[in-house]
Amino acid sequence: MKALLFISLFLLASSVAALRAQEHPQRTPEDIALKQTEMLVRELGIHDSIIRDTLYRMHLKFAHKRAISNTRAEALQYMQEANMELQQILTPEQYQQFMSQQVNHEQRSPRPHHNRIIFTPCDTLMPPPPPHPNDEAPHMPPPPPPHQ
Repeated sequence: MKALLFISLFLLASSVAALRAQEHPQRTPEDIALKQTEMLVRELGIHDSIIRDTLYRMHLKFAHKRAISNTRAEALQYMQEANMELQQILTPEQYQQFMSQQVNHEQRSPRPHHNRIIFTPCDTLMPPPPPHPNDEAPHMPPPPPPHQ
């Protein structure tokens, strides 16, 4: 009876996992690069085919890098490198528009960004908070010996 219950739960879990995989198929780096390029071209009103091709090749390069990255730090590094390349490809006005759209997107995003790295100038950093009184164990007396 327990084995039958275990098997039925296993089958249910595997079918749910299969359905989720169908809902969110893995996107290839080519799909990612194409979508990013189309979005950027649309948002910035880029009409030059040479710039479009350059943007696609840049997005494709970084999509491949992100696909093989193992850590979030590597992915963030690739994003920073991509932004530096974007600055070289776009006009200053287009790049400024892109950056303001990124900020607006961050503010409107419904997803919480718990693990986001926030760069803050050093002069605005706050000192660490004082330790909690319960954390200061060195000056507390040792516990009494157990009764025998």
